[in-house]
Amino acid sequence: MTAIGQRGSELPENLPVLTRVVGDELSDELPMLTEVVENIQHAARPTALNETDLRQVLQRLETHLEIVFMQKLNHHLEHLQRQAVEQAVNELKAELPELLRNALNSHPGL
Repeated sequence: MTAIGQRGSELPENLPVLTRVVGDELSDELPMLTEVVENIQHAARPTALNETDLRQVLQRLETHLEIVFMQKLNHHLEHLQRQAVEQAVNELKAELPELLRNALNSHPGL
C-alpha cells in the first residue's frame, strides 16, 4: 500500500491506497448489492427472548453498567483526591514560614 494525500482537502495526507487484491482466487460471480442487503437483513432479525432469558440479559446489562459506572467514579475520585492532597500541601507550604516564625517568636530560647 502506498499513502497519498490531496492538498487543500479535509482528508488526512496519509490515506492508504489499495495497490493489489489479496486472495487465492477471484470469483467472477460477485453478489449484487441487493443480495448482500437481503442477507444482512435476514441475519439481523431479532429473536424474541423468553422471560428468563430477558431477566438474565437485563441482570448482565445492569452488572456491566454498575462496573463501568464504578470504574469511572473511582477514576474521578482518585483524580479529586490527588487534587485535594496537592492543594493541602500547597496551602501548608504557603503557611509554613509564618507558622515557624510564630513558633520561634513564642519560644525565643529555641
